Amino acid sequence: MAHVVGGRSGWLRTKLEPSGIEVSLPEYLKIDITESKDGREYFTILEGVHKGKKASVKLSADGSSNLGTMAMYRGAAKLVFNIAKGEVTYGGGVAKAITYPAKPIAKGIHNIQLPDFPHRIGSSYLGKTPYALNWFFLGNGNAVEGTNDRYLHTGERSAGCVTVNPTDWDKLYRYLILSRQGDNTNVGIIKVT
Repeated sequence: MAHVVGGRSGWLRTKLEPSGIEVSLPEYLKIDITESKDGREYFTILEGVHKGKKASVKLSADGSSNLGTMAMYRGAAKLVFNIAKGEVTYGGGVAKAITYPAKPIAKGIHNIQLPDFPHRIGSSYLGKTPYALNWFFLGNGNAVEGTNDRYLHTGERSAGCVTVNPTDWDKLYRYLILSRQGDNTNVGIIKVT
């Protein structure tokens, strides 16, 4: 077993096989390398939104791999978002966070999924954090815009997600990306109070 090595932004461009459709995979995503040939590495995706699909990636210009040996994952993340305090607490840290008061995220417990794709809407924050495009869907199944599209992400304005201040995002992101709930989909849970 191995994992994806992301670039500066935490994403790696790959091709689904045999279709050739390009998708970005988040760093530390678990994979199973099947072979290396013709300047590409082939693998099966073991978790996340593309779980079970075959993919490939080009070797780097110097011939090195974009795939790593098995990472050291921690157990499930357990976050608490206190809306009144404007804080997310997690294993070893506190981050400032907001939600949209007119349409806040529902109180209760939500699953935190692995990042699904680079969210370009976060690009205005790339000057503050390289991980601004990495959003964690809160819920079950896949996000559907306008219906169940609540995420944990960085930013300074919120449309109803759990929106973490960019100065606190890197540390929280690094914590979450190596957390696993053990179901090949979620990194943990967040309790909204």
